Amino acid sequence: MTVLPSRPFVLSAVVLLCLAVPPAASQVRVVPPERMKAQPVVARAAQAPASHHARIDGLRDSGPAALDRPLPGGWALAGFDLRFGNGDHKLRRIGVLGEERFVRFALADGNGDDPFNASARLSALPGVRVQQVSADGGGKFEIRLPGRAPADSTLVLSGFQFQRADGTDANLRNIGVWLDPQRNRVRVSLMDDQGLDFRGLEASLGAMAASAAIPLPGLLETGSVVAGTGAAVKGIGRMSGKYRGYRVTVQYAWIPNATVAQKGALAGTQARRGGAPSSRIDALQGFEFTFNNSDHHLLGLGVNGRGNGEAFFQDNNTDDPMQWSATYLTLRGPR
Repeated sequence: MTVLPSRPFVLSAVVLLCLAVPPAASQVRVVPPERMKAQPVVARAAQAPASHHARIDGLRDSGPAALDRPLPGGWALAGFDLRFGNGDHKLRRIGVLGEERFVRFALADGNGDDPFNASARLSALPGVRVQQVSADGGGKFEIRLPGRAPADSTLVLSGFQFQRADGTDANLRNIGVWLDPQRNRVRVSLMDDQGLDFRGLEASLGAMAASAAIPLPGLLETGSVVAGTGAAVKGIGRMSGKYRGYRVTVQYAWIPNATVAQKGALAGTQARRGGAPSSRIDALQGFEFTFNNSDHHLLGLGVNGRGNGEAFFQDNNTDDPMQWSATYLTLRGPR
């Protein structure tokens, strides 16, 4: 048997050794990641609170309309619109009251058989408690809210309803609801010309001169609370002093000042206000509507019903001088 020389075997071992230990140039070098520069933290813009809507056509006297989805807690009234469907009428009751799954609307004259259309916009306020107070009175008067005002908080309007005595109705001269968080009160008014002697004043001075000589709000600062905040089931008085009596219900909520992004106001002398509001309307804090020449039938009443800041207040025509105003808040939604 022929024995092979041993040299090739030695060369093969050298080759294997070279393969096992790679040259320095081929070794892997771990490079640490480049240090990232610190980026400034940009705060996200506050989101709008969830908006809920209710609408119904052909309702008579009063009744519920379903919200598009249930409320998770409290709410603020962001806008509403109430209109008779068959022309203007005298007024017995009018209102927008919120619930968890419904909004209860009211718009009626003395017999309550006229159809009306209604809509409302509510802003969800999770974790906030809505409270309700009722009072009987006449003219323009204040209701002291029960309890103490929470610290660092403000009031938002959650709903309202005015009602004159059953079987009665009257024209409308002025209607308003104003929340006053600093004084823990709400100021309300529901007026026709009865008790104010407007017509006698107009006969001596002329209608426009009377409006210019004596500002209407100054004439309405009187009135008395008859049943206080405990007004409930008993009948509504036809008269309260020299004013036509009515019962008012106000829904309200206290919210932390930290949730308020901006305050705003609207005002006008005609129903359709030009230009958009300065900021988003999430919660009304008050409103007031006044016919400047005399009392009238009512076709409809509304503010921000479509979310664009417009108001609606008139009888069958638009030739009567009027003025209106409202205050509102833009809120910070959930983050």
